[in-house]
Amino acid sequence: MSRIQVRDGFLVLMAALWCADKSGVLPIFLLAAAVHECGHLFVIRLSGGTVHALCLTACGAVLRCSLPPSPFSRAAICLAGPAASFALTALANPLGAYRLAGASALLGLFNLLPIPPLDGGMALQHLADGRFTRLLNGIAGVSVLILLAGGVLLWKSGFGGWLFLSGLMVAACNPHTHA
Repeated sequence: MSRIQVRDGFLVLMAALWCADKSGVLPIFLLAAAVHECGHLFVIRLSGGTVHALCLTACGAVLRCSLPPSPFSRAAICLAGPAASFALTALANPLGAYRLAGASALLGLFNLLPIPPLDGGMALQHLADGRFTRLLNGIAGVSVLILLAGGVLLWKSGFGGWLFLSGLMVAACNPHTHA
């Protein structure tokens, strides 16, 4: 990888999260995110791809890379991040690092949602290989609505608005969910 780019939005988001993080979980989530991205990097290299840059944005980490032409290789690259997250969960849990295990599991599950630019949505797009566009956009739209509705319900139940805010961010980062 030739370079790491950090966008202003990422720095603003990290500052806001740092201020809001009363329980000290932000560094744990950042470690889980680093392991998640390493999963992608490993499979990109394994499949013959080349990583040019890692860009940290307010919407997450974006790898700028040359990927192999096979839709299955591309889908495997997308799914390697959640797989690394679940591997970290499996390692951390028996060691008693329950917060790290939980953060990593949550990150892996969230990224499997069928919403581009999340890993699950991108894997589906690669496997569809240009087909079923309307169906995939419909699935993504319904998934965003469910995410937002779940976030509102949790927020009203007193569990905070993080899921709702995450849904808003995913919707904002996905051009297919806009009206």
